[in-house]
Amino acid sequence: MMWDRKDLKKRGKAAFLANYWKCVLVGILLVAFVAGSSASVSSSIVRGGANNANVGGGSGSVTTITDGTGSAYVISDGNNQAVVTDDDIRELMQDPEFQSVVLRLFAVIGATLLVAGLISACLRLLVFNPLEVGCQGFFTRNTEAPASLDQLKAGFHSYGRTVGAMFLRDLFLFLWCLLCIIPGVIKTYSYRMVPYILADDPAIGARDAITLSRRMMDGHKWNAFVLDLSFLGWDILSALTLGLLGIFYVNPYQYSTYAELYQALKNQ
Repeated sequence: MMWDRKDLKKRGKAAFLANYWKCVLVGILLVAFVAGSSASVSSSIVRGGANNANVGGGSGSVTTITDGTGSAYVISDGNNQAVVTDDDIRELMQDPEFQSVVLRLFAVIGATLLVAGLISACLRLLVFNPLEVGCQGFFTRNTEAPASLDQLKAGFHSYGRTVGAMFLRDLFLFLWCLLCIIPGVIKTYSYRMVPYILADDPAIGARDAITLSRRMMDGHKWNAFVLDLSFLGWDILSALTLGLLGIFYVNPYQYSTYAELYQALKNQ
């Protein structure tokens, strides 16, 4: 039996509004700590680099002077001026001490990016993925009756199983995306129900959860994609309000609807 998109959205909205503030809070957690986990680390690196680049302050300018023999660059910081020629630059580039400084700089940048990436991956694996399971479990319970925030702990109850299953999901998605974008998108829908299944059935194994998600989404991936598209207008309005509409209405409305989708697929 095929589920009806309008009916899912109607029931999702009703469940969300019946437990409004808790749904808003859990929606914020999903967006801030799950969906935005990687972006937050990346933005911190960019801000740190910008702060380092601005050490010393002040404003400056570079003026290029070209003649028949080459170019010269007049560098000014408002108080002082220096003239640098092409020969000066070539000599500097060939200086072993300068090359050593550049290599050390690249090594520091590379090490910083590597550490930031490892921290982001560990946070996602050990904290954000279990939190995602708990949040989706909250919205699933909320489809039946106003759910308690205690449901957020669901992802940490069978911790090893949850971490393993979500790691496999992310790994499989990564490998599929390496092949091509389109297969990666398709598999994203195939594995979409994994966190709901883990929250709903504490006894299910990691691979079984992934297999069950694939079976549940078999024949429903396109309709789920259309369901996502049906929120496009709301997403645009959310962007126009600088995300405020998303926080207080659109995001919890979407998550509640997706929980209704899980319930519909489970009951088929």
